Amino acid sequence: MDKMGSSEGAGNRGIPSTPRDGAAVEIIGLAAAVLRKLALMNEYEHKYVENTKLNQKLSYLDWYSAIQKNFEPLFYISSTSSDSLLNLRNIYKDTVGASNNFGDFQLRPNFLIAMVVAPELFNPVNALAALEIAKEKLVSSLGVKTLDKSDWNYNGNYYNVDSSDYKSAGGFNYHQGPEWVWPMGFYLRARLRFSGADGMLETKQILSKHYEHLKSNPWRSLPELTNRDGVFCSASCSAQAWSCGTILEVLHELEKLDT
Repeated sequence: MDKMGSSEGAGNRGIPSTPRDGAAVEIIGLAAAVLRKLALMNEYEHKYVENTKLNQKLSYLDWYSAIQKNFEPLFYISSTSSDSLLNLRNIYKDTVGASNNFGDFQLRPNFLIAMVVAPELFNPVNALAALEIAKEKLVSSLGVKTLDKSDWNYNGNYYNVDSSDYKSAGGFNYHQGPEWVWPMGFYLRARLRFSGADGMLETKQILSKHYEHLKSNPWRSLPELTNRDGVFCSASCSAQAWSCGTILEVLHELEKLDT
């Protein structure tokens, strides 16, 4: 989510649209996955990281264990959470410690990446509750909304043209609602991991839409993103590698489960 504003007229030039400058949920999940792997690699010569200024050492296992211990308490917004900035409950925070405090509580699809690469960080009951919210609030036909529609920053139609609208000029809303296809692969893989047979049924139903799109698309491919509710986006790439890649990963998961 790296969109930088470019419109002088609208006043967003040089301003990051979605800074996410706290501890981003997907980065924490990816870090945990890497640390877990490093801790198991006996042949890897470097056994720890060292802060020479503080004269401290931290093993990969201890680092991983700290993430595992603190992930749910710091990221999960439970049904009894009462922070004044929250908009939804039973979801995972997008970040922890962002400079714009409300950003922590925005519902975005990035937590799905962490669910796939480090599922052991998640309480299964909480994970399933969060997936149900994602299904209701984020999942569309081909892609996944990059921001919940109830968020004040939501704008699901991406045109990438200049205007006087601060929130969309120069494509400022690139990650503020348009429905990207590649996160759908992570949503479906998370469903397969946490939802059992129901997840498999839902996955096949959603993939049927991708199959129909592939048949009708002149590139025989999948787009980068769509506008609100799956509407064609003229500013989107019509054949995007990572869209196809994450859907292929879902098909690979299904093949393993079917054998």
